[in-house]
Amino acid sequence: MASRQGSKSRKAGSSNFKGADSTASSTTSSSKLYQETSIDDGHSFPASSSAQSKQHFFSSDSFPQNAQPSKENVTVTVRFRPLSPREIHNGEEVAWYADGETIVRNEHNPTIAYSYDRVFGPTTTTRNVYDVAAHHVVNGAMEGINGMTYFYRIYWFVRFLGLSTSKPHILIFLQTPNREFLLRISYLELYNEVVNDLLNPAGHNLRIREDKQGTFVEGIKEEVILSPAHALSHIAAGEEQRHVGSTKFNLLSSRSHTIFTLTIESSPLGDKIQGEAVHLSQLNLVDLAGSESSKVETSGLRRKEGSYINKSLLTLETVISKLTDVKASHVPYRDSKLIRILQSSLSGHDRVSLICTVTPASRISEETHNTLKFAHRAKHIEIQAKQNKITDEKSLIKKYQHEIRKLKEELEQLKQDTVPVPQLKDMGAHDTILLKQKEQLERHNRKLAEESSYAKSLASAAAVELKALSEEVAKLMNHNEKLSADLATHKSPIPQRTNKTGTTEEERAF
Repeated sequence: MASRQGSKSRKAGSSNFKGADSTASSTTSSSKLYQETSIDDGHSFPASSSAQSKQHFFSSDSFPQNAQPSKENVTVTVRFRPLSPREIHNGEEVAWYADGETIVRNEHNPTIAYSYDRVFGPTTTTRNVYDVAAHHVVNGAMEGINGMTYFYRIYWFVRFLGLSTSKPHILIFLQTPNREFLLRISYLELYNEVVNDLLNPAGHNLRIREDKQGTFVEGIKEEVILSPAHALSHIAAGEEQRHVGSTKFNLLSSRSHTIFTLTIESSPLGDKIQGEAVHLSQLNLVDLAGSESSKVETSGLRRKEGSYINKSLLTLETVISKLTDVKASHVPYRDSKLIRILQSSLSGHDRVSLICTVTPASRISEETHNTLKFAHRAKHIEIQAKQNKITDEKSLIKKYQHEIRKLKEELEQLKQDTVPVPQLKDMGAHDTILLKQKEQLERHNRKLAEESSYAKSLASAAAVELKALSEEVAKLMNHNEKLSADLATHKSPIPQRTNKTGTTEEERAF
């Protein structure tokens, strides 16, 4: 049997549970597919997180499918945190331990054990957790398969999963030479059963709607991502809006659940893209606030927040239980706004990974046991992940490609219509041509400026091309100004010549 990360009836001061607190990492992306992980002194700390738009939490069944769905189960992993300095000081006993790589066993009753896809000890790095628990979900999302990774923990935990922009980040570049990507993000929280937009300070108490494509939050703001720094700036701004508060055991306790959503569109590179399907998927990173018990000894607002947190988590547990019960006739998706938003993901259409963080401490052994039972039930949920493909013009990436083609065509037309400025001696015959040419250039310039602005809002992946087009427009505008100046010079009064006597030639004629 594999060596235990803790030993029978052992006090915390002499146990093997040492190391920095850490949990599983989350991933976001940008136009060239950047995956982000935070690193601090060799131990990883994760980054979890979510134009006004109608952003859907859609089901794979909403779109035409070419690929056959693959049957699989929810991936469930458990990660032990180390005992805290306070627990070690108080002589806490180890109640649960990792027995090998897939088993969690009770220290005092070894017959109580649970099996998972992987169990991580407290010395495991976050990068290793990501590789095992989340990498396949992220890769699937890049290939058009909806994905969700959600993090479940006990109130006892510091909020490891929150984004920490103060820690250094490692960017991993996934090269995709044959496809181009358009990435959008949204970030929301559920605080006391109220949906708030973390990317829009004015977006409070948003409504949840449904249509044939699935569930969506009405009025949620989406941001097109141009670079990793661009994404981080939005996420950091969202984190500033999230509700946190102090409790007896945690100075920065999460008081809300959050959903960070990355919408990914991709299409083949090259000019021959007509008729090619666009891959469209969503990657939801769900950070659940920790469940709370009466041991927290909160009152007033904190107690109210805790009751809402526990209610939504209880509904999640009920839904998980129903989904694993073949005899269940009704799944209560509408009993919680959190569950309603995630209904498509929980219904078996998305590739899903559940990461549970637990403590070995005996003081909250029962809470840990409840978390382990919940995780074990989730492991039996069957899913059929499918690749989403769109062949119509609903894709934003196709819209921006169309806009770029139009801009290029109009630019070429402008170049063809521009003629050299005539010599001054011939200007009298070309006044009309110059005026018409000036009006035409101004009209085209205005149109190009308007369409360039519109295209930029749609086409993050075309930023470089649009910059080049803008430079061409500037050159044409400069040329236009030169034409105007030449025309003005030609129309100015011609000075009369005088002879040596000081009279004009016209006066001498008389």
